This record gives sequence, C-alpha cells and structure tokens, in this order.
Amino acid sequence: MTHILDIRTPEEVAEGHIAGAIIVDFRGEDFEAEISKLDMAADYVIHCRSGARVSSAIPMMRELGFTGELTNAGGIDDAAAMTGQPIVRD
Repeated sequence: MTHILDIRTPEEVAEGHIAGAIIVDFRGEDFEAEISKLDMAADYVIHCRSGARVSSAIPMMRELGFTGELTNAGGIDDAAAMTGQPIVRD
C-alpha cells in the first residue's frame, strides 16, 4: 500500500488536503521525530506546495532508514492527480 504524505505547514493544509493523507509539517521542530513514527518499509507519495521541500525530505527520510519507494509528487494538485484521491477543502 502506498501512503500519501503531506509535508506542508498547517496554514497550507487549512487551504485543502488530500483525503487520507498523513500530515507532518516539514518546517515543524519535530518533523524528524514525527516521520520516524511512520512505517519505514512502506511506499510514500510525498507532496508539499511545489515539491521543493520534498526534495529535502526524501534524503532525510532515507538517512532515517526509510526503505520503501519515496516519490516526489510535487504540489497538492499533482499529488491528487497521481494518486486519484480528492482534495478536501473545508
């Protein structure tokens, strides 16, 4: 199973998020601690606003021991299209 990982800020997430996504703020002080709680063998489609933060997050996740496929999906619209999941806007 592939998981969707949203690493945007809470303010960005409030504008809309992909249904079922795991949300962990890349800019948060506890980012490494929070992602370390995830299944390190699982596959993740990871997105932020543009893909820039994902480019930094993937090597960090590899260093922490993630062994599954880590895909940079770019922004939220691209990630929704890639995964076929809807964007939820409250």
